[in-house]
Amino acid sequence: MSVFAEPSTDLSQDHAHQCLVYLDGAPHGLGGLMRLTMGTTVTARKIVVTHYGRHQHFERAHTTKSASGIEVPLYRWTYSTCIAE
Repeated sequence: MSVFAEPSTDLSQDHAHQCLVYLDGAPHGLGGLMRLTMGTTVTARKIVVTHYGRHQHFERAHTTKSASGIEVPLYRWTYSTCIAE
């Protein structure tokens, strides 16, 4: 199952709810620390981010990354698809 992510606005609350991830290898202007949406936790294998009319797909790297002093799961960019209308 794929879940969606968006930029985090409250690091402490998002980290407490285990919904912060770090996206790596994304196209320009996307990536870094993100918050999962739809109440999903960091156990998701895949994450999808909508960015400039496309879906950017990421897969879990089974490692963590230190971001803003917090260890979060690392997801690496795999491919991009168009958004169907």
